[in-house]
Amino acid sequence: MAPDLTPDFDDMQSAVTRRTRVLLVIHYFGFPQPLPELAAFCTRNGLLLVEDCAPALFSRDASGPLGRSGAFSIFSLHKTLPLPHGGLLVANDPKIDLTLELEEPAPAFGAELLPGRFLDGLRMRYPGPTTWTRRAFPKPRAKNGNGAEAALFGEAFEPETAMVEASELVQRLTLRNDPATVVAERRHNYPLLASMLPREDQLFPDLPEGVCPLYLPFFVLDKPDALRRLRAKGLKLFPYWSIAHPAIPEGAFPEAERLRAHLLALPVYQGMTSRDVEYLADAVCVIALTQ
Repeated sequence: MAPDLTPDFDDMQSAVTRRTRVLLVIHYFGFPQPLPELAAFCTRNGLLLVEDCAPALFSRDASGPLGRSGAFSIFSLHKTLPLPHGGLLVANDPKIDLTLELEEPAPAFGAELLPGRFLDGLRMRYPGPTTWTRRAFPKPRAKNGNGAEAALFGEAFEPETAMVEASELVQRLTLRNDPATVVAERRHNYPLLASMLPREDQLFPDLPEGVCPLYLPFFVLDKPDALRRLRAKGLKLFPYWSIAHPAIPEGAFPEAERLRAHLLALPVYQGMTSRDVEYLADAVCVIALTQ
């Protein structure tokens, strides 16, 4: 991986063996990867291209919306939209049969997450002491159709939830979101926040045409300390991409390790006002100056 999160093609080629079948491409933070070159790489090596568009809902490149180049594409709805859960698996190759037997979710699957999502918005809009809200609405766990608990947020993944379809509640809430509005507000907030922060500490100081950014990635010296200090100001930032997969040996990918250790994901959510963005920028600038 290059410092700008684009792939190192020589390194990828050296990793291809006779057992290699799939190349998974992640559009980090909503910024598109070089899909024509990656598609050509897959053709040369007989690989299936799979696009991870979880952080790139509504993003586009020069050829159109992301998620159309891979044999499969994966989207995470709740990362961009105010939803308790929900994802999409898209098969772009007509020869692929994507008939799946999904479990029926419990009637109120994920509903208990909605108060917490609402309060997260209040904490952003009205920063200050909000300890009581964290006690009243601790990190929840929803039950799937079989009554099993599902970790819908956090680093854990529970396989029994993978085949549970999105609840009717989520499907209805999804349709209430206007993609054009989401894109416009995120593309307004990103350059506004970028203009208030040290440019040299930003991974992507410029916003290319067509990108619907998930976050603004920003470098800090001490990520855990920065997260603690921001939360003390009512800014509940997610520790994005902090933990490596346990199967990856330490030191195997030093650039990825550096990014995990120092990169903050600063929100540019739709619904944030200019005042919200300024409050966030002020808090981050203090950390940048004092670490």
